[in-house]
Amino acid sequence: MTKIELSKSGFQINGITIEFPIDITILQQALGNYRYTKKQYNHTYTWDNLGIIAFSKEGNKAESLAVELELMKYDYCPKSVFKGEFIFDDQELFELYKSGKNKPVKLFKGDRSGAFILNGISVWFDKEDGKITALDISSYEEKEKSKKATAPVDPKFKAFEALWQEWISEINKIVSTDNDYYNLTDGITSEDIKKHTVLEDDITIPPALLNFYKVQNVDYDPVTSGFQFGVNNFSYDLIPFQDIKQEWESIQDLQFDEDDLPEQEKIDFDKIQTNNYANPKWIPFATGRNGDYLLYDTDPASKGKFGQIIELQNESWSRDIVADSLEELIQNEINNLKTGNTEHFNFIVGKEN
Repeated sequence: MTKIELSKSGFQINGITIEFPIDITILQQALGNYRYTKKQYNHTYTWDNLGIIAFSKEGNKAESLAVELELMKYDYCPKSVFKGEFIFDDQELFELYKSGKNKPVKLFKGDRSGAFILNGISVWFDKEDGKITALDISSYEEKEKSKKATAPVDPKFKAFEALWQEWISEINKIVSTDNDYYNLTDGITSEDIKKHTVLEDDITIPPALLNFYKVQNVDYDPVTSGFQFGVNNFSYDLIPFQDIKQEWESIQDLQFDEDDLPEQEKIDFDKIQTNNYANPKWIPFATGRNGDYLLYDTDPASKGKFGQIIELQNESWSRDIVADSLEELIQNEINNLKTGNTEHFNFIVGKEN
């Protein structure tokens, strides 16, 4: 039986000392042989019979571990759930969690399950409908709380300041600022721009989106966002600026091989340019959390407009223009809220404290 133990003196799996980032060979010593799955932008190592997954960005060292307590359908997920023992600070982890003696630490705004922290390592509880479905184990560092100066908005994009102010004003009429899902935060900094603007080679987040996020940004929330767009009866949560690259990479993972391309129907190729699942120069900024996105088009077809907003529907594989610009999309959302079209906030309002 697998034994995971996190104590004040260290972190061990089956008696093998573990340190993050974890060399894959060390995990193999502790857990045995694994099943390897390579995606375009990450690597996973799965111990099917043990219910454990290791995630690695580069392929040789794992930045996090997942302990699965329910079976999931993704190709990299284990075929069995974890049935081993997890000892946290000399106590059985799940009994300690149930007892309430050790208060979980919130890792991000809106974190409703929290994590146990010990010896520079966090054990985050992934919960669905009140039930723990998985554990995420990774290194933990206290975040700096010092306020950083936001980057100044370029004169060309000053209109975003007024749009944001009006949008916030309308949302505040619906969602209280102390709601768990009210995730507004300060605009991005020059450091954020340097760190997160380049997605790949010559693909970058365009100036309009950069300046939109210079005014305001949002924190990540695993459930939903108080700042969202209602489009065609679907809700799209605003993506935190620092997460755009990760969402963009997720879209690229769904690109088809040339021999497997299905027929593309009902696409306005005069305005929309794509020969695959998605054009890599479409930049996601809002997500339906189910594979659907709102995308900023930086590579339109001959009759299209740079900056037009495309709605990408995953299951139907439809790609439709829903606004000619980001400014138009925001103004449409503001107009909808003013006229009472607020159905996409029903879940959030229903969760008011």
